[in-house]
Amino acid sequence: MEQAAFADKAPAAVLAARPPALLFSANFYGTLAAARCLGRHGVDVTVADTGRLGPASYSRFVSRRVQCPPESQPEAFLQWLVDFGLREPVKHVLYPTSDELAWLISAHRAKLQDLFHLYDPGVDAVYGLLNKRRLHEVGTEVGLHLPRTWFPQSEADLEQVRREASFPVLLKPTTQILHATHRKGQPVASPDELAREYREFARDTYAPMLVKFDPAVVNPMVQEFHPEAAEGIYSLSGFVDETGELFEARASMKVLQRPRKLGVGVCFEPAPLHPELVAGLTRLCKRLGYHGVFEVEFIQTKDSYLLIDFNPRFYGQMGFDVARGLPLPLLAYHAATGNRVALEREVAQAKAVSAQHDEEVFCNRIALEMLLNLQRLSGALPAQEARQWRQWLNVHREKAVDPLIDGDDMVPAAVELATIAYGSARHPRAFLRMMVFNRS
Repeated sequence: MEQAAFADKAPAAVLAARPPALLFSANFYGTLAAARCLGRHGVDVTVADTGRLGPASYSRFVSRRVQCPPESQPEAFLQWLVDFGLREPVKHVLYPTSDELAWLISAHRAKLQDLFHLYDPGVDAVYGLLNKRRLHEVGTEVGLHLPRTWFPQSEADLEQVRREASFPVLLKPTTQILHATHRKGQPVASPDELAREYREFARDTYAPMLVKFDPAVVNPMVQEFHPEAAEGIYSLSGFVDETGELFEARASMKVLQRPRKLGVGVCFEPAPLHPELVAGLTRLCKRLGYHGVFEVEFIQTKDSYLLIDFNPRFYGQMGFDVARGLPLPLLAYHAATGNRVALEREVAQAKAVSAQHDEEVFCNRIALEMLLNLQRLSGALPAQEARQWRQWLNVHREKAVDPLIDGDDMVPAAVELATIAYGSARHPRAFLRMMVFNRS
């Protein structure tokens, strides 16, 4: 496939000794964080996306924009990726910005490893973390706590769930990889509704490439619902190398998300590292042979921390950790290019400053203002809670890390606002469902 006509020409610096980087998913805040981090360290960044309006594409730290097929069309996407690698005069560093890309790189590493600089732990490790059934099995083996979960293989298996589960429960996809809708979950209030909701949820299909790889993936999982997930998600994020010796992490609490019960993080606060969780995470990575960037989510309950997600890739609030002295995109870059000296140096520096960033918070101010204004007008948000969030923002304003707004790189925020305006006009019902009525 030819490069899109609107693609900018690569600058002469792309032929320099330092390899350039190729990033995907221009609408993803993790991509923007990676572009800014790598660009500020002198790496030429190319952003590939299906469209023109992703905020990351307009960062001043991006040297070139190219157009590619969507990852939801994996055959066409892989062919484009191979063609790009064959065409470019210099090998790019390729690191995943999505579940799909993490799996596609690992599953097709034989096609890609001679064309790109990779830091890939292998498909067994990646799929073992992104497939919730496998994650549940291995997480339990290494001593981590997880929510009670069932993996029915048919509607007949739901009878066990009806007998054993405490309702409400959540229906979830077994994995988000190449899932048709990327729905995070569907609440089920009572046993009587389970079979009907399960049947409806199972209609969300997967791409044939993934079903061929794992036929059982089409069956949704059932997990007990924990209301603490609305405002009690503890996140461990960081980097681990293939030896397990280079390890550095940061912790945070997701204190606001949209939709409110099950959604993408809007506000995070710093949190202490819990040694028992770090130790369990280390055992999990060693057991599966994982190395690279990670973000792991736990529900904080009254008695425990329950593992619910492991993201073996760049993640949305990664700019928060970069601002707290952990330049994860740069660590992945040095690991992929085999620069062990630079990798060790950056990890050592990150360790040295780990205690110096306890006052920063993460806040997507555009999303927060929209939530407060729209939900307050609709009555979905009580006045007292709205006042509390405005007070929270005022208290932390000087130390708030924003995924979009950056005084040194303002265009992505303007692009985001334009995209939101366009999307709300084109799909008003979906916009109101998420921003006003807290539904996915």
